[in-house]
Amino acid sequence: MPFQQYPERQAELTERLRLRLGAPKDGLLLGPSSGNLLDHLALAGLRPGDSVAIPSPGFSLYPMLVRRHQGVVRPLEVGTGFPLEPWFKALDCRQLWITLPNNPTGAWLSPDDLEPLLQAAAAYPDPPLVVLDEAYAEFAPQTHRLAVDRYPNLLLLRTFSKALASASWRLGYLLGDPALIRKLAALQLPYSIPAASLEALDVALDFASEFEAQIRSTMALRDRLRTSLPHQEVAPSAANFLHIAPDPAPALQSAGLLARTLPGTGAARVGIGTEDVVQRTAMAMNATLGKAILHPRRKLLVLDVDGVLIEADRSFMEAVSRALAELVPDLEWTDEHFRAFKRVGGFNNDFRLCSAAWVLAEHRALDRLWTACGIGFPDLEAEIQQREAPAQAVVQKHYAETSKLERPLIELQALQSLGCDLAILTGRPPEELTMAFDVLGWRLPAIADAAPHLRKPSPCGLLQLADAFRAESITFVGDTRDDAACLSAAREIRPDLSWRFAAVGADRDLIGGPQDLSAATLLDLLPLLQERP
Repeated sequence: MPFQQYPERQAELTERLRLRLGAPKDGLLLGPSSGNLLDHLALAGLRPGDSVAIPSPGFSLYPMLVRRHQGVVRPLEVGTGFPLEPWFKALDCRQLWITLPNNPTGAWLSPDDLEPLLQAAAAYPDPPLVVLDEAYAEFAPQTHRLAVDRYPNLLLLRTFSKALASASWRLGYLLGDPALIRKLAALQLPYSIPAASLEALDVALDFASEFEAQIRSTMALRDRLRTSLPHQEVAPSAANFLHIAPDPAPALQSAGLLARTLPGTGAARVGIGTEDVVQRTAMAMNATLGKAILHPRRKLLVLDVDGVLIEADRSFMEAVSRALAELVPDLEWTDEHFRAFKRVGGFNNDFRLCSAAWVLAEHRALDRLWTACGIGFPDLEAEIQQREAPAQAVVQKHYAETSKLERPLIELQALQSLGCDLAILTGRPPEELTMAFDVLGWRLPAIADAAPHLRKPSPCGLLQLADAFRAESITFVGDTRDDAACLSAAREIRPDLSWRFAAVGADRDLIGGPQDLSAATLLDLLPLLQERP
């Protein structure tokens, strides 16, 4: 490496990481360690006397960083769990530093459990900045990735020190609202990340699947050790360590092993090392390590809504037809025009479809629709985008009535029988997704068309879901060309994951490839999903 030159690859590696995580442009800040980024947040966001709520017990660096910037530390007692009641009483703080999984206990909260606090913080008259420290997120059942796009006062903080075994690189990153990230980036010193660390990160991302296998092994060893210690108090942990009482450090030290004693608690944090180290750890505490049970690969089934979970064609056709009758009264419009737009690609969103039909009609060019499959209307794209907002308003007005025509295509119990994680990726806006849940009678974690980067065929929604569920194998069930393109783009960005598309609906033979699954309906697809996990 040319060490005589300044490191120039930070922007390049930031972009690579941003794409992998499905973040919007300017939505990620790469920095020299998560601790340094926390220091950066305190520098940027605290005035003398501002208070910061932190968990107690918690990361020992937190109080030092707050006081370093003349802030006031407000410790919140969480014990070996992570109760939210103290946090609701701390919304008047300038910042909340929440660690999940917590250090040094390993306590963790699911996204559903944390959601009420995030809602309350965002609704507070002067919303505090919520910094969600996910240093150990890779060892937890899920991450809190899906909350980032919904809360502009939320920052997700991560490190490469744990899951990528790279503490000496001193690398971390922030995910958040682009407007906030841009302000933080403007305060970052140039060339603040060494060239060797950037090169190491570049290589490590090429070998993500190997690191993932080690993460699963560590999780299995953690759980085996925890269940092997019936005579100790071992807190449930979603990290790569265990909180054990009474303090086993003296016994471990006599066996040549080190643990972090937690002063005043009578407990210690015991890290999970190799199989040999964990065996020795168990023996030092007069225990026998249980049988090896490797955590299985994490599988995720992602479902589109319209045409997959819900029969919505008639509803959307009617809404678009009524909208166009209002916008272009003399337009001859049929259901086949609607279906043809869906085959073109890029018009999975019905507001955009309506806008394009409106523009084509004004140019007396609707006949171009029959030869536009896979091509679109690039010469009219600017006009289509300009008309989308007014088209949306008219379509949604009529959709409020036509949505009564929708009906569910499957029951939740049938999907749960597959035994994998379930999520939704839809082209509906958030308010219409809520209507879809009403039709279904149940909910799943979901990403809706709430921002440009989440609109299919962009792969960002799929990549966010893969990160949120720590999934290694993802199947996406869709019924349009945009759905298939979305998965193809995600596979190109994350080739270390296993991706599979499943096409359903009348056009399934047109949108699916030879390697894809195919069935008339999602219900018909279930046996294929069970045969090919």
